[in-house]
Amino acid sequence: MSLSPLDDLDDHDVVEVLPRHLAGPGIHELVDVWPFPFDQDWTLNRSEDGPAIAISPGMRLLAGHIPSETHSRGGEWLVAAHKDPFRPATWTATLDASTPVELVRDFYAEVLALCEADARGERDLLRPDDVRPQDVYLPLLAAGWRHTVKTDGTQYFRSSDGYGVLEHAYVRKNPAAPVWSAWGGPPDSTLWKSTFSSAVPASLVAAFASSLASTVPLARAVWSVPAEARLHLTLPEARTDSAGHKPGLPLSGAPSPAATASRTNARASAPSTGPMRLSGSGLPAGRRR
Repeated sequence: MSLSPLDDLDDHDVVEVLPRHLAGPGIHELVDVWPFPFDQDWTLNRSEDGPAIAISPGMRLLAGHIPSETHSRGGEWLVAAHKDPFRPATWTATLDASTPVELVRDFYAEVLALCEADARGERDLLRPDDVRPQDVYLPLLAAGWRHTVKTDGTQYFRSSDGYGVLEHAYVRKNPAAPVWSAWGGPPDSTLWKSTFSSAVPASLVAAFASSLASTVPLARAVWSVPAEARLHLTLPEARTDSAGHKPGLPLSGAPSPAATASRTNARASAPSTGPMRLSGSGLPAGRRR
C-alpha cells in the first residue's frame, strides 16, 4: 500500500515539498503576493474580508483578488489590461486562488515590471512582446516535461508525473479561448487552473511557466497540503547550514527578516489570505478609494 511521505508528520510541521504543481496554494499574506507600490502611485480598492483591486497609474492595468466560498477553488487572482478602463479588456489572465502562491507571486512580479517599462515608454503592455512561444516552454522541457502535439492546433507539456500541464493553442480557432492554460492535480481532481488570453504578453506567461518548472521546493504546513496530492509529493533533503543544522522553514509567502524591514514604511499589518481566502484589515498605506 502506498503511503504519503507526510503520514508520519504532525499537521503543524512545515516541510519542503515538490513538485510545485501539487504543493497547494500555501499560506500567505496579500502584501507578499502583490508587489505593487501602494505607498506611491498605485491605488487600492478593497472591502473587509472581500475582493481587493489594485489599479495602476492611468488605470491601464487592474489586478484583483476575489475570494469566494462558493468557488470550487476558493476564488481567483485576476489581471486585466485596458486601453479604456470603461471598455472590455485588451487581455486578461485568471489564476485560481488555489494556484501555488509562488507561481502567482512570480507572475505578478513580471506584471509590475511590464507596467513600469510601459510607464517609461520602453514597452507597451497592451501589445504582444517579442518573447517567442518557445521561450515560454523551454524551462519546462529543461526540467524534463514531455511534449506532445495534436492535429487540432494545440500542444501540451506534461510533467514527468503527468499531474502538471501547460497547454498552448498555437492555432487560434476560437478567438475567445485562452491561448495558454496551465493546471495541476491528479486527472480526476484538478487542484488549480490558470488561463491567459490571446493578447497576454508572452513574457508574463514565461514568468509563470518558469516558476512552475522550478525545482526549488516550496515550504508548506502539512495540514495545508491537498489530500489528493499527498501520495504524489516528495520531500527533498532538508538544507543545512555550515554547522550542519537544519534551519526552521518559513511558511510559504512569509518574507525574510530583511524583506520585512524593507517594507516597514510601505505597509501596515497585512491580511492573511490563508490557503483560500482573504481576511484582516491591513494593507500597504497608499491611495485608496
